[in-house]
Amino acid sequence: MSHILVCSAASPGHVDPLLTAARHLQSVGHNVTFNTSECFRRKVESAGIRFIPAVGKANYDYRKGLDSQAEKNLSSNEHKTRGVRAWFAETIPDQHRLVQQILQETPVDVVVAGTMFFGVLPMLLGPRSKRPPVVGLGVNPLMLSSRDCALTSPPEKSAEGKRRILKENQEFQATFQPLSDCMNEMLHACGAPSTPHFFLDSMYLLPNLVLQFTADVFEFPRSDMPDTIRFAGPLPPKHFAGFEKPDWWAELDGRRPVVLVTQGTLANRDLNEVIQPALTGLADEEVTVIVAAGTDNTQTLAVPANARVASFIPFDQLLPKVDVFVTNGGYGAVNQALSLGVPTVVAGETEDKNFVAARVAWSGAGISLKTRYASPEQIRSAVREILTTKRYRAEAQRLQANFAQYNALDEVARAVDTMLAQDRVMEKAVSA
Repeated sequence: MSHILVCSAASPGHVDPLLTAARHLQSVGHNVTFNTSECFRRKVESAGIRFIPAVGKANYDYRKGLDSQAEKNLSSNEHKTRGVRAWFAETIPDQHRLVQQILQETPVDVVVAGTMFFGVLPMLLGPRSKRPPVVGLGVNPLMLSSRDCALTSPPEKSAEGKRRILKENQEFQATFQPLSDCMNEMLHACGAPSTPHFFLDSMYLLPNLVLQFTADVFEFPRSDMPDTIRFAGPLPPKHFAGFEKPDWWAELDGRRPVVLVTQGTLANRDLNEVIQPALTGLADEEVTVIVAAGTDNTQTLAVPANARVASFIPFDQLLPKVDVFVTNGGYGAVNQALSLGVPTVVAGETEDKNFVAARVAWSGAGISLKTRYASPEQIRSAVREILTTKRYRAEAQRLQANFAQYNALDEVARAVDTMLAQDRVMEKAVSA
């Protein structure tokens, strides 16, 4: 029986999809160990999976993260820099040290790591013979440099457009070069060399294989895509069998359009970004607004008569009833909505959310408001546009059909089996 080590950065948007993959790997016969922050212990152990908590700076609690008041004064790029440095770069030495300890104490056959768990970089930069194979799981929009597109701009055919793409890529890397320098400092502290790539590219180009949790139609096409990166489709949502439907559930009977609004589970400290503007902007519309707040701190919300607020609602049960999804751009949630043919409005700029928003707009399956703090008027106008223009639903359904061709969990299991088989061949060659 093979042993799989799953390593995740410490936020729900990373842990939840990797835990879904870990459950499946364990269900098909592998022994699985899961490594992430202590604050996720209960979630992991309740799934029946062996848990090893992160140590040092890697053992942070995302709920006590960056101060929301200070964040308001930061630009989108400043916010990204601050978060990546604290949560993903400076955690590398502690992540690396613990991973090496686990590998010494446990006969790990394959390491599965989220694409922002940079703690595997030191061993990826070392000899292949001294480490198990590493499979990366793409839980963010594909953030790999390309000559064809930029992170927020799809491919261009004209010479002028191609020059603009090149300039945008160069400016992006220049802006975040201090992060790349910080990453290399952390690698040197682990006794590893500098990465030969821009820091975001490293987690796509160095692992043996990377599975991207989306469909090909929701990613900018690239002629220079490495053959070690494969689309796996979106992960299926977790089913909450014990969910007790609230009294207002009967109102979702199709008589009025349903608009689902969320700010996810991480960027929900300031509900004035998306949730309150949506409640205000849609208050007089002939729609039912459902807010999945992701937090219990909703007492300050002004809730109109046509809206219902809950701290948690399982999307697998709610999304089939939804006509428009309004979100700050969480990658998993947007993929889940599109996999069910639900057109989407995105208002988000922090973390990777503007990358998600750009793909929604490019796909034709929704609207990007190109802002972090949406106004009530912006949200009302976008929701009206989607409800009255058939092409958005048609494009979302086109994506739905493509998404249905994938089975992400089967792809994860197949990737692990491929790595195990390759390692067996390597071992035979060495022994011979």
